[in-house]
Amino acid sequence: MKLSDVKNTAFILILVTIIIACFSLGIWQLDRYSQKQQHDTPSAEVDVHVEIAELTHAKNNEALLDKTVNISGSFINNIIIKLDNKMFNSVYGVDLFSMFREETSGKVYLVNMGWFEVGNKREKLQQNFDFSGIHSLHTKIAKLPSKPPFISEENFRDDVQQDLWLFFNKEYLTEHYASQIEEPILINLEPTDQLKYRTIVREDNSFMHIMYAIQWFLFALFALFGLSKIYK
Repeated sequence: MKLSDVKNTAFILILVTIIIACFSLGIWQLDRYSQKQQHDTPSAEVDVHVEIAELTHAKNNEALLDKTVNISGSFINNIIIKLDNKMFNSVYGVDLFSMFREETSGKVYLVNMGWFEVGNKREKLQQNFDFSGIHSLHTKIAKLPSKPPFISEENFRDDVQQDLWLFFNKEYLTEHYASQIEEPILINLEPTDQLKYRTIVREDNSFMHIMYAIQWFLFALFALFGLSKIYK
C-alpha cells in the first residue's frame, strides 16, 4: 500500500470519528435541553422552618440551605458591608450585610439585611445604616456569595468607599474583628429602613443547549463535507 493511501485512510478515519463524535454531542445537548425543561418546571416554593439549635449544631450546612430560621442576638459594632453590583429588576443596587452574634451559642453569622436601590445615583452609596436596635430576625439560610473571577484578594473593596465590597473576604473579617464567621449566611426576609428583599430567580438558560447542539451538528456537517470531497 502506498504511503499516500495510508494517509488518506487515516484522514478518512479521523473525519468519520469527528462526524460521529460531533453528532453524538449534538444529540446529548438536545437531551440535556429536554431534561432541563422537565426539571425547571416552576413549582410552589415550600417554606421549611428549622429551629435555631438545628442551625448552630448543624454538621451538614447543605441540608439547611433555603430553609428559614428565627435568630436572636445582636449585631457586632454596627459593621456594614455593601456588596456591590447586585441587580434587581434590571436596577443597580447593593446588598447590605452585617455580622450578627447568636445569643445562645455565641456564633457569628453574616446577615444580608436587604437590597438597597442605587440606580444611577451613585451618591446614595454614601448613605449610612444602623441595625444596632434589631435583636431578632426571620431569615433564610443560604450560601456565601462566590468571589468574582480575576479579582485579587487585596482588591476586595473599593479604595475610596471602604464599606463597598466586591466580594466577602472572610479571612479579613475574622482577623479584623477577632470573630469566627460561620459558613452559611442568613438572608433577612423582613427588611426595613428603605431596604427590600431581593428574590433571586434562577434564569432559564436551557436554550443554550439548543445553541450548543446546532454548533456540534455544524461541526459534523463540515467534517461530512470534507469527507465527501475526498471521494469525489
